[in-house]
Amino acid sequence: MLQRNINHTNEEEIIINLLSKEVEETLVNNLIDQCAKRILTTLENHYTKPPYVQQKEIMAELGVNYAYFKKLEAQGLKRVKIDPKDKTVFYKRSDVYALMDKLAEYG
Repeated sequence: MLQRNINHTNEEEIIINLLSKEVEETLVNNLIDQCAKRILTTLENHYTKPPYVQQKEIMAELGVNYAYFKKLEAQGLKRVKIDPKDKTVFYKRSDVYALMDKLAEYG
């Protein structure tokens, strides 16, 4: 049985290097595409979502609970209730994010 030579010829090394660079380039391009998609999604969400959002929706969006919003309200976040008889609570989306930014800077 023939034993394969472990030492590569110059041509084989060139091919391996070219393939490695091609794979690296493909991986980098895929990573750039994924980042671009995330950025576009974030921008679309920011500019296409309505200015007011229900409490339950923004809690899900941020992945936080009711107690967290009570803390935000204690820091000045204003509730918006359209009908005093209705339990539905809204917040101005930009106020939520602005307050979170403020607390992140000084918290």
